[in-house]
Amino acid sequence: MLYATSSRLQSGLKHHFWNLASHLESAAHQSVRYARPNMAAIASVGVFGYPIYYVVWSFLFPQDYENLLLRMIGSGITIPVLLVHLWPESWERSLPYYWCGALLYCLPFFFTYMLLQNAQFTYEAGTQSIAWPLSHVMAVVFLVFLIDDGLLVGLMYFVGAAAAWIAFLLVSDSVNYDAIQRDYLVPMPIFLFLLIGGSIYNRHKETIKQEMLRAVSSVGSNIAHELRTPLLGIRANAQGVARYLPVLIEGYEKAKQHGLEVAPIRSRHLEALRDSLERIEAEADYSNTIIEMLLINAGSASVVPEEFRSYSALACIRQAVRRYPFGSEGERALVHLPEDTDFVFRGSDLLLVHVLFNLMKNALYFIAEAGKGEIFISLDTKEDGGANRIVFLDTGRGIPPQVLPRIFDRFYTSMRNGRGSGIGLSFCKMVMDGFGGSIECQSNVDDFTRFILTFPGVDEDG
Repeated sequence: MLYATSSRLQSGLKHHFWNLASHLESAAHQSVRYARPNMAAIASVGVFGYPIYYVVWSFLFPQDYENLLLRMIGSGITIPVLLVHLWPESWERSLPYYWCGALLYCLPFFFTYMLLQNAQFTYEAGTQSIAWPLSHVMAVVFLVFLIDDGLLVGLMYFVGAAAAWIAFLLVSDSVNYDAIQRDYLVPMPIFLFLLIGGSIYNRHKETIKQEMLRAVSSVGSNIAHELRTPLLGIRANAQGVARYLPVLIEGYEKAKQHGLEVAPIRSRHLEALRDSLERIEAEADYSNTIIEMLLINAGSASVVPEEFRSYSALACIRQAVRRYPFGSEGERALVHLPEDTDFVFRGSDLLLVHVLFNLMKNALYFIAEAGKGEIFISLDTKEDGGANRIVFLDTGRGIPPQVLPRIFDRFYTSMRNGRGSGIGLSFCKMVMDGFGGSIECQSNVDDFTRFILTFPGVDEDG
């Protein structure tokens, strides 16, 4: 009985540990996602700020203690962040860990260590400076500003401060605790207040954001219900008319052949009439999918795995290109399809078709903006049952490196003149995640943009 209780306790502790680790990892990734557009500017503060303030505190307003080596290490750590747009794709996965490690050194570790050293030196000199307590305050504020998860920011602060204490004790012959109390422990309630208060504010801000999304979701659900009913009516009426329209056109042509008096209709208008009902049905389906995209992005709908079936990837690609409302034949000619390569995926054919719709819409927009480019869709199959891929490549304008990390963020768009809603690529990501796969993007400005849709392998009969 004692062994069983101990085993359950260990299992429970392990479960909580991995939950905590997963939460911290997710928070680190979120911090990078929010900071990425301004990451180079943030890093420049460290790269140039450390040597500049060495000059300030050594010559303009001399302090009792300075350390050029620690400042050069801080500048060196932030240089890779300044050049993050040059990182190889294989390094990107490590960016959240490097980002948090760099912040840990540059903020809580460096400023705690410098505060402790200056406290001791000023106390022995019989003076007191407010420069380093205030600098420590700014370090805490900056840390809370860059990391909006309270648990992660608290852990980083205390790990950095503990490392600074260890370094301080290792290099100091003796510790003057009166100096530490005066300059470090007395202001500590202020440091903790900023740390806790800032984290509560960030949490409150996130709660407000979630409440806004829930409100949008509620309104969106009502609007979706009101829109779906007429759309279904339009689709049903189009199907009904499609049943008898060929008979009516045939009657018109026979009446014309026999010289009966009928209003003339041009042949191209007759062809357009034959195709119009199919286009109406396609547009009704497309409108319903847009509604689904909005609801999924607002959080009131989701991809339902229980409704998944096995489909041909090549058939979905062909269906997407056949149904897409191209502006002209010239636009349609820009799209190049795979030949006979194919694989089976488990998911929803309708959702995948609309993922491809979104990719085509974006690609055609940027091709038109660049005045050049084509679209190439290919399939990368694995015979051994491994992951299969759809590779969607366009040779248009490309995506700037500062924009690339945010393209899958909900409601983010880089299109001008209101052409984008910011829901298309986030919808694509949620669909691919729902399929158990992934979507990633690679791009060079003025060269290409490549989206890679990865699907888990399934049996052909699955």
